[in-house]
Amino acid sequence: MKRSFFPAAFAVFLVLALLLSCIPSAVKAQSSQIYFTNFNSGYSGWTTSGNVSSVAYPVIQPNSVRLRGSASITRTVSTVGYSNISVTWNLAASSLESADHCYIEVNTGSGWTAIGTLNDGQDNSTFFNGTANNVAGANQNANFQVRYRGNGATTGDYCYAEDITVTGTAGTPPTNTPTPTNTPQGPTPTPPPGGSVPGDPLTGNGNVTRALLTYNDLFTGSSSAPVDDSAFALPVNAAMPDHAFEGRLELSNEATSGGFSEIKDSFAYTGNGDHPRKHLPEFSFEFVQNGSHLIPATQGLIYTGHPNWNYLIGPGRAWKENSDNGYSRASFPFALIERNANCTHNGVMTFLFNNSGISKVRYQITQETCAYYKVNLWGQLNGTYTSYAVTNAATLKANHATEVGNRLPTKPIPALASDYPASGVNVSVFGSGVTPAHMTFYGVVYNGVNYVSGCNTRYGTYAFCENMRAASYSTAKTSFAGIALMRLGQKYGSGVYNLLIRDYVPEYTSSPGVWTNVTFNNTIDMATGNYRVAGYMSDEDGSYMSDFFLAEPFSTKITAAFNFPYKAAPGTYWTYHTSDTFIVTRAMNNYLQSQEGSGADIYNMLKNEVFAPIKLSAGMSAIRTDNSSTGAPFGGYGLFWTQDDIAKVAKFLNNDNGFANGTQILNADMLADSMQDDPSDRGVDTTGGTGFKYNNAFWAEDFTPAAFPQYTCTFYTPFMSGYGGITVVMMPNGATYYYFSDNEEFSWYNAVHEANKLSPYCP
Repeated sequence: MKRSFFPAAFAVFLVLALLLSCIPSAVKAQSSQIYFTNFNSGYSGWTTSGNVSSVAYPVIQPNSVRLRGSASITRTVSTVGYSNISVTWNLAASSLESADHCYIEVNTGSGWTAIGTLNDGQDNSTFFNGTANNVAGANQNANFQVRYRGNGATTGDYCYAEDITVTGTAGTPPTNTPTPTNTPQGPTPTPPPGGSVPGDPLTGNGNVTRALLTYNDLFTGSSSAPVDDSAFALPVNAAMPDHAFEGRLELSNEATSGGFSEIKDSFAYTGNGDHPRKHLPEFSFEFVQNGSHLIPATQGLIYTGHPNWNYLIGPGRAWKENSDNGYSRASFPFALIERNANCTHNGVMTFLFNNSGISKVRYQITQETCAYYKVNLWGQLNGTYTSYAVTNAATLKANHATEVGNRLPTKPIPALASDYPASGVNVSVFGSGVTPAHMTFYGVVYNGVNYVSGCNTRYGTYAFCENMRAASYSTAKTSFAGIALMRLGQKYGSGVYNLLIRDYVPEYTSSPGVWTNVTFNNTIDMATGNYRVAGYMSDEDGSYMSDFFLAEPFSTKITAAFNFPYKAAPGTYWTYHTSDTFIVTRAMNNYLQSQEGSGADIYNMLKNEVFAPIKLSAGMSAIRTDNSSTGAPFGGYGLFWTQDDIAKVAKFLNNDNGFANGTQILNADMLADSMQDDPSDRGVDTTGGTGFKYNNAFWAEDFTPAAFPQYTCTFYTPFMSGYGGITVVMMPNGATYYYFSDNEEFSWYNAVHEANKLSPYCP
């Protein structure tokens, strides 16, 4: 058998050899190691962010790298000459909670993608490993990146990075187009003349006199303090930009850089030492450009995983200044949103760019709608511009152009007097009664025109007043929960109001209260009969409601919402509970799913079927539980207004009677009740001697001749109200006065009296 086997085997070998000799060498290439480290000699060559240190003692694994809290380490590995890229990783964790994770991630130029994750339950100081094979987009990529990252809420959450290996097959032709990270290759498309956004093209010649944030400042300078906000604004003589920005803007060292000063910190969030609140979350987002308009691909609330902050990014501008040495200049607004809360801190960013890269990126935050936490943040960071075609770029550009074109006509507040000279209206009354330093913005909507204030910061006028965001707080009770219930009533009939909470929110069984006969309508009226202390804001200001506000997971929040005992029959006694609005929002969500399927979402219904028809901004979004886009919307607070957004909602309610584009969007009867047009249904009397009515999440005040002798009739003014100093009052002559402030100043009666001059309330 040996004699007969050997020749046959040898023959097979010869055949294989001949076949292999005909196969191109690229196919015969074997997997090769491109990069490897075991961190035994530290992490030199890796870019760090946050609290990073080597572990040289055997607590978990000698010579690993410890990442505390939201720290990270990043490495760029060139894969030019290689295909079939694979990454093998080794990662451990300890002390994680449910919202904390440890990640191994890759970036091929289109943003970070997790290839491995450790969660709570895998935090037993044991190393896990894995391999991501044939990483999409990694072939022939000079700027392929790998990163170990944690997103822990505190520095007591640990991730441990160990061996990492990047391998690939050498000698094969590229199978993907490399995407540069900082130096866009080839010509960047020149913006079309003016784009398609109303107001373009810019008509200046670029001769701009600039003393702040000059070319040298942005390339070689640093940031030691905020500057006047005008330095970020589009100047009068700006010319159309020479370049088009499309791709990704990513910042470096956000977690360790930047300045911070405290104005007010009622809860002692930050002391003299370093704290995550003093720094930006990681910033890596896509933009497109239409003419001179710079448009973020994502404009809604962005959950970052940062322990304290989320982002809202607004559309900005790009332009040319002749002193910028051939670069174009970009600037855009953004806001830091307090995690699990509604505080909104407004800021701006700016940088220079051309076809070869960008300058440093300057940022500052100098204004907020937040009664208890007021701070300035500023800095100048290195940035990376990755140029590529953004998905749906044409749609993003077209949608923004449409949004700008659909904004209500605006004029400055003084124009109200000049437009109606016979009225004798004194425009200085509007905005009075509120300390100017604590005013975000205010305005009057009358006859389809939004008469607006400026937007002040601690360093001058905000560069993007039309895109400044103000916290909604409890105006959301009206404009989210109240309007959503009216929309459901229009779609499915008025019987929706009398549905029972117990049939749609099963968590009611944990309540010490009685929910047997509590309806949706009782709950949105805050008259469930379940409360602890009788009084105007007694429960709202108590410790039980603090538990509700601080709860981030849905399960904890809904349990806290129901934690009130039975005191009175439903519909007979009012006591203010933000938790009631959360409950009825959840009930509406679950009812909607019973009608439209498990994928239905009450906020998405509101956004698509109400906010879209009345043409609110793309950035309108709602805070949700679990610090997640898939969580349950709060309902009772957590929206973000521009001046145009709040003016359109008020006009929709006060002037358009719930119609949009010729279609009745809201149930007319319920809207009439809410707007005090039905004398037989004024709502529930509020407690504490306030004299207000509360109906379907709308407040109302009655103005009587006895209390206000200047009037010969009694009339009602429905209004929205929000924590800290927010009012949107809708008057029976069709005028609306709104202001957003944060110094606990509620002063609007004089504005009602002054608006009477435009058109008298009484015949």
